[in-house]
Amino acid sequence: MGTLHRCAGCLGALLLLAACASTPPSTPAGASDVDPNDPLASTKLMQQGQALVAEGKVAEAMEKYAAARKLHPKNPTVYNLVGMAELQRGNAAEALRSFNQALVLAPNYADARNNRGAAYVQLKQYSMAESDFLSALSDDTYANRGGVYFNLGSLYLANGNLAGAEENLQRSTKAAGPVEGYYLLGQVEEKLGKVAPAETAYRGAVAHAPERPDLIFALALFLDAHGQKDEARTLYRKVIELAPTSSQAQQAHARLE
Repeated sequence: MGTLHRCAGCLGALLLLAACASTPPSTPAGASDVDPNDPLASTKLMQQGQALVAEGKVAEAMEKYAAARKLHPKNPTVYNLVGMAELQRGNAAEALRSFNQALVLAPNYADARNNRGAAYVQLKQYSMAESDFLSALSDDTYANRGGVYFNLGSLYLANGNLAGAEENLQRSTKAAGPVEGYYLLGQVEEKLGKVAPAETAYRGAVAHAPERPDLIFALALFLDAHGQKDEARTLYRKVIELAPTSSQAQQAHARLE
């Protein structure tokens, strides 16, 4: 979670609470298990929301975020988290509004800028997305640079800029970006006719996520197409073992016949 920012108006709010100490603050909806007097209440609610999003319970997470926002309406982090949740459920326009609010409150918030770029991609506003990704990369202290390189590489791949895609996906793999960066890099290297680098990329994907049948299947297909039949067949069997009911397993069965 990003750094919490205090707003200039918080002092006035604290003075108001001190003057009304006999009346305890009400507990916002979604915060029944959090003491609103706890100075970390908003942080705890956001953490609970993130855990719910990870479980796929986005609607419940939104209740936590709404409660956190009611406690600290000038905290940009909660708007960033709301935007990410909206992206997860496919509401790119709503996500964009939340990221914009986060950036109004904290203009240098690199995470919100990177996430806003992802929203622009969903909205097919590609030049705006590229601008946000490049802006996020201008922050040398941003921890998720690997993720931004992946986003930028994915964008360039979609636009047919293979050189730009290759450069940024390579940077993603070197900066602890998502494992999908290796997979996309393999695709780019194949399109560029670079067989050995493509194989290295696909193997990198499997090495970093050996539990992923989709990545194993991608490597198997590549090896099959380039004459390494025995290893490919071994990997097809591995896919079937890991995910017997998956679409990849069905295709693997067909390849083994």
